[in-house]
Amino acid sequence: MPELPEVETIKRRLEEILPGKVIHLVTVLREKSFQGDLKLLPKKKIQKISRRAKLLRIHLQDNLNLLIHLKMTGQLIYQEDDKKIGGGHPTADWVNSLPSSHTRIIFDFSDSSKLFFNDMRVFGWIRVLDDAQVQEELKQFGPDANDGSFTAKYLQTKLSSRTIPIKQAIMMNEIVSGVGNIYAAEALFLAGIDPRKSASSLTGGELQILVAKIKEVIEQGILHSGTTFDGKYVDLSGMSGKYQNYLNVYGRAGEACKNCGRQLCAVKIAGRGTVFCEHCQK
Repeated sequence: MPELPEVETIKRRLEEILPGKVIHLVTVLREKSFQGDLKLLPKKKIQKISRRAKLLRIHLQDNLNLLIHLKMTGQLIYQEDDKKIGGGHPTADWVNSLPSSHTRIIFDFSDSSKLFFNDMRVFGWIRVLDDAQVQEELKQFGPDANDGSFTAKYLQTKLSSRTIPIKQAIMMNEIVSGVGNIYAAEALFLAGIDPRKSASSLTGGELQILVAKIKEVIEQGILHSGTTFDGKYVDLSGMSGKYQNYLNVYGRAGEACKNCGRQLCAVKIAGRGTVFCEHCQK
């Protein structure tokens, strides 16, 4: 599933081209993927693009919005002639002609360019909401991991009564938004904290380090345009990320720790594969 850096990367790419575009037609190819009144969208101009947590928000005229969640396999790909811009789950849709068998929604703009919402597993969605409805939707999320309000003091108040593993806790969107499996594992490694450790047992000093390392890996992920694992698409200019080249533990079970040289361990935490170093993470 795309995490905060991947969604932020798509937001930054699309905000360079979508503002000012006018929606001409919206075609819904899979009803499950779209929620809202289609009739509200034609002739609406896009004002700006923003992101909160792992959600993309396309701001339209008249206090309307398209709120988008890519979930596990979603993509947003803008196409104008032979140019493609966007991102999301790496598949052949990045390079092949569109629409494809995975295309669920097509936005046709007045200048003949298009925006495709593709989703192989059909878990993602696009909703038409007014500003008040968007704010209500966002109430469920804690602060973004790279936001100034995400502090050690804040995290301590949220974890004080939670005995679940710390890795599970920092992946809960109601506590902190945007930290998925990749960045949680990487932040805990850099902080030297065992991912199995009870969340409420962390000291103030450990939380200070953990928050700093969460922010660090999120910013590094954004700097490198996110993480792309499909080997066929990691070198695709303009779509793929490069953060996979800098991972310390995620996806490296059985390999040598880059810090101490010992073999990295793999366990399941809340159903998610978790790689860590028993020697470096206490």
